Amino acid sequence: MAKAAVAKKATPVKKVGKKGKDPNAPKRAMSAFFFWMQDNRERIKKPGMGVADVAKAAGVEWGKLTDKSKWEKKAADDKKRYEAAIAAYKKSL
Repeated sequence: MAKAAVAKKATPVKKVGKKGKDPNAPKRAMSAFFFWMQDNRERIKKPGMGVADVAKAAGVEWGKLTDKSKWEKKAADDKKRYEAAIAAYKKSL
């Protein structure tokens, strides 16, 4: 009987991890949908609904909404806040 070929051991591949998030970095700007969710979550939520179920129901309702200008304005203001905060943060690095 022939001897089985001995397989060479592969060199271990070193995994490169993700760079950690800086806890001092400013929070990202919220979208208009998330501002709307803050105002309407309690109304949409029913007993026994999970987080995903609430989000799905909210997504359907958000899609049917015609006037989103109130929340889009809040989102634009928050985006300006974020841009100013991130500029100050990058300057301090």
